[in-house]
Amino acid sequence: MSKKNKISAQEVKKIAELSRLSLSSDELKKRTEDMNNILNYMDTLNEIDTEDVEELYNVHDMNNSLREDSFDTSLDKKDVLKNSPNSNNDYIEVPLTVKKESQ
Repeated sequence: MSKKNKISAQEVKKIAELSRLSLSSDELKKRTEDMNNILNYMDTLNEIDTEDVEELYNVHDMNNSLREDSFDTSLDKKDVLKNSPNSNNDYIEVPLTVKKESQ
């Protein structure tokens, strides 16, 4: 495939102005060359036949090891409250972590 200039220096200059970038003439020439290289590479990639290629979902060959969902009986409320450091009737008391504005 031949190397084609798909974007002109004027177009790169316009893009730079819209991006509020000031480019010297050397930078403008280099950025024009870079953008043309990128666009030419994209053309090369577009030529590749990917018809029979399977989609890639993960670059690593990993599988999730999932287990069956199961349930058991819950802990008894009395046992939980008995094992907590502080409790108030049906609730576990915890230290205050966020103060109200009035405190």
